[in-house]
Amino acid sequence: MNLFNIQLFQNPFFYLPFHSSGWVGWLAMLALVLLGGGRIWRISDFRRPVKWNVFLVALLLVPLAILLLELQLSILQSGAVPNLPLEVNRTGVLVFVAFPIFFAAGLAGLLPSLLTGLFTGLFLGLFATHDLFSIVEWGFLGLFIGIALSQSYRTAFYKMLRHPLGGAVIVWIAYLPIFLFVSFFAIPGNLAERLDFALAQNWPQYIVRGIELGFGGLFFELIYLFLPALWKKPQQLLPSPNETSLQSRFLLFTVPLAVLLFVILILADWWVAGQAARQMMESRLQGLTRVASQSLPYFLESGQSLIIDFAKPDLVQKSNSEVQLLLMEDIRAVPYFRQLVVFDKGGQPLNAYPAEGSMDLRLSPDEEVGIALALNGVIVQVYPIPPYPGEKSAQVAFIASIKDETGIIQGTILGRTDFESNPFTQPALSALEGVLENGGEGFILDEQGNILYQTSNATPLTAADQFLGNLQVGAGLYEDTSPTGTRLLVLAEQVTGRPWQVVARVPASVAQQIALNIAIPTLVILLILFGTGSALMFGIVRVVTRNLLKLTDQAVHISLGELDHAIESKGNDEIGRLAKAFETMRISLKKRLEELNQLLVVSQGVAANLEISEAIQPILKAALDEDCVSARVVLIQEVQLDLEGDQLVSWGVGKQPDLYHHLDGQIFEQMRSHHLLSIPNTSRVRRISAVGGQPHPAALIAFGLFFETTYYGALWLAYDKPKNFSEDEVRFLNTLASEAALAAANSRLYASAEIGRRRLEAVLTSVPEPVLVFDEKDRLLLLNPAAIHVPGLISAALPGRPLQDVVSSENLIRLISGSLEDRIASREIQLSNGKVFYASVAPVMGEDYQVGKVCVLRDITHYKELDALKSEIVATVSHDLRTPLTLLRGYSTMLNMIGELNEQQQIYVNKIVSTVEDMTHLVNNLLDLSRIESGIPLKLEEVDPMIVVEKIIRQYQPHASQKNIQLTFEGPQDGRRLMIKADLALLQQALINLVDNAIKYTRNDGQVMVRVRPGNERLTFEVHDNGIGIAPLDLPRLFEKFYRSGRREAYEKRGSGLGLAIVKSIAERHHGRVWVDSQLGKGSIFYMELPVDQPLTITEEAVRNGGVANLKK
Repeated sequence: MNLFNIQLFQNPFFYLPFHSSGWVGWLAMLALVLLGGGRIWRISDFRRPVKWNVFLVALLLVPLAILLLELQLSILQSGAVPNLPLEVNRTGVLVFVAFPIFFAAGLAGLLPSLLTGLFTGLFLGLFATHDLFSIVEWGFLGLFIGIALSQSYRTAFYKMLRHPLGGAVIVWIAYLPIFLFVSFFAIPGNLAERLDFALAQNWPQYIVRGIELGFGGLFFELIYLFLPALWKKPQQLLPSPNETSLQSRFLLFTVPLAVLLFVILILADWWVAGQAARQMMESRLQGLTRVASQSLPYFLESGQSLIIDFAKPDLVQKSNSEVQLLLMEDIRAVPYFRQLVVFDKGGQPLNAYPAEGSMDLRLSPDEEVGIALALNGVIVQVYPIPPYPGEKSAQVAFIASIKDETGIIQGTILGRTDFESNPFTQPALSALEGVLENGGEGFILDEQGNILYQTSNATPLTAADQFLGNLQVGAGLYEDTSPTGTRLLVLAEQVTGRPWQVVARVPASVAQQIALNIAIPTLVILLILFGTGSALMFGIVRVVTRNLLKLTDQAVHISLGELDHAIESKGNDEIGRLAKAFETMRISLKKRLEELNQLLVVSQGVAANLEISEAIQPILKAALDEDCVSARVVLIQEVQLDLEGDQLVSWGVGKQPDLYHHLDGQIFEQMRSHHLLSIPNTSRVRRISAVGGQPHPAALIAFGLFFETTYYGALWLAYDKPKNFSEDEVRFLNTLASEAALAAANSRLYASAEIGRRRLEAVLTSVPEPVLVFDEKDRLLLLNPAAIHVPGLISAALPGRPLQDVVSSENLIRLISGSLEDRIASREIQLSNGKVFYASVAPVMGEDYQVGKVCVLRDITHYKELDALKSEIVATVSHDLRTPLTLLRGYSTMLNMIGELNEQQQIYVNKIVSTVEDMTHLVNNLLDLSRIESGIPLKLEEVDPMIVVEKIIRQYQPHASQKNIQLTFEGPQDGRRLMIKADLALLQQALINLVDNAIKYTRNDGQVMVRVRPGNERLTFEVHDNGIGIAPLDLPRLFEKFYRSGRREAYEKRGSGLGLAIVKSIAERHHGRVWVDSQLGKGSIFYMELPVDQPLTITEEAVRNGGVANLKK
């Protein structure tokens, strides 16, 4: 324990970041601290003098807090900082170092806490740690402590955070990522060394920092509790983020937990990778040192054996030249020793090989002792001796006694060898070279710790003191630290039979690199999983909060009366059920408001319309709900001026508004004496009798329409399913019934004053032709007596009745109900009594819209009879012409049999025959047209249209080939077979006429295609050609009898003008239609559309009016 560290001021300096990534990390962390300071400055009230004084006192306390009381705890000794001297590593606990920061945060606020933290880091880095990262490290601590003690949020967690001791614990935990980043960026070395230091070696410093924060938090916690007046406390507590935002609540819980889990996983991954790398390195080094330690005894034993063999008496008895020769032979026989030296009894050298330098032979003290011992009877000795100059291997001296035949010692022999040149040491040296390949060093040490051999020159052979007392032989792989701060992994193995050791050591960075290689895949996967998990977590939270925000917005909309924004409820979870509850509330409120709006619209409609038909419509529409099939009102006839007598008037709306109109009378009578009639299930309550053969509702509700004391009718709703009527529904419908009664009373008053229309009726009465006037709803307004007196025209001459109830002729109904589009529509109408009228329907326009229709009919029965007479005369004449034409053709062809005709005569005969054929064709067409129009019943049968068309194609294929025309046929695309009910002969004739015309008016090398296209219960035949086309002026009259185009190209082709008229008649006889699309010079498309099924009987009226030739331009 150091009470006062005055020596800190003796050596102020900073270690700058050792690499570019260190600078990047330091600048990034400094930028974050300054960014936090900038945001704090904008909200700080640091301008008060009291806070300035507190801040200055805190700054003055910083040096004192650092110098006073440093505790040295041996259990918190951290690993050495890689590649830095050991003396720069501080492991002591500065007890008071955090006091100034807590003092500034508790008494002055957030910004003074941050500045005090930066100043503390600056002072520590300059005098204690010499680390530039101390500035940002303590800056973050000051920022975190200031935030913890100055925040003004409520809830128990934030209350605990405002306590100095609780804040110190939370800040220490939150400081962990900053500590890891600082540990990683602050030290020199490669990536693996820095990662290992940050994740595995520097945890004691983190504990030291926690103890320092704990001392500060504990001291100021006592002040907080016992001197609360001195402590800065918030005036008003604010809702915490987890109270104001579900997203914040979720993130404040999950993000720290996820970060902590991520850090734990990274630490665990690195620890596992480090242990695996350490085991791999230990296994490698142990294998190499074991090989070396096991091969060295053989080297020593071989040397001892050889030196004993070489110790022969001849070495001291023979001449020098002979001894030289013996020594040379011994060395060359077994290349073990580098030098052999022979000594006499007095220990003086007699001879040596190699002889160079033998006279100046210098013996080591061990060799001198060994020679003396050998002369005294020790048989063999082994001594390590220093190396030759410039060599990295020490020498080994083997000494043996030379005895004569009687066993008397006559001298000694000394053999010197080294580890590099001796072949018996090569296995051991190769094993130690393996250590070098793994990035380390290998050593062979003697019993005094002297280096006998080393794999590199990095360590001098004389530096034996670094091994003395430090080797842990047989302890496996252990850590050591070099004087330069390099962490080493060391493994020592005892040589068998000798007190020598084989030592292998590698820098810890090698194992760290292996650990990094092992850990990187897992770290990458963790990063990916953490990133993906974070993104998913934020996404899920975002979805949940977005749905809640939508619900909040919807609540705001509802509070503002905006009820048109539907709420999407996805899923059946809590949020989904909440959304459904909101949607139910919205729909309920909207329904109430819609009812009020409907009542307003109804009131406005009743006030704005005196005509009951207009005033009653909003009421019926308002009464109609989703389950209601028909909403109807039945009223007395006095509400409309057009009706006389006791007939009731009624209107209906809904899916089937007139489905239950037959019950109007019963309900009208029932409600004379009741204001309300509610029948939830008509099968149980039979207040309303069912009409035989008519549908009957499953439930109904009716309201009597009373205004003052007068009964006007009933408003009733019919349902096709049983229904229980709620009080809200009954109340709303009763309000509508009151409005209906008011509308009926107003209309009755209006009808009684409607006199002006009588004048118009008088004018129409004087018109001799039938005239009918309808409103825009196709309800009868007026009709003159002439229309009433036409038999079979009018079925119910009652104003206000629908068109279908007034007019008997279906064709006239279709003509009147059709769209006019600001034009007059005309058509021949045949009534059931045989009369034929030419009907014209014109729109009655108001200012800019149609307010009604007027229909005028002219009797053209006489003209139709004249036309029929003409057709009969034409048919008779045509029939009478057939016999003379046949005779004329026969005699013309027989002229060639009487005798040879000259060329001119042959030309005349050919012209006669050609003219007769044209007249015959014309007569046949006239007869065919007459038969078709005469109303002869069709011979209906099931016909396959594809077979008919294929037959016609085969028939006309030669004719088309003569003009090189491509005649093709195209059936339905789905390939299905279709059947049509038609007169086969007439269908063939119509198609033949169309195909013949197409080929006739198509130029050579053209194309004609016949297509059959199915439709909805109808079948369309299309004949396409790319011929001369039809002029737009000819299109309207193209299907008239005897009409031919005035164009020269058309007159060049022979024809009667009856072919298309026949096609039209055949189509109309089959209740079909025919039309044409054509462009002049580009070709034409003729369409003939026929129904798939025909009625069983076909009347003359159906022939005339069943189909109309329409032209599409």
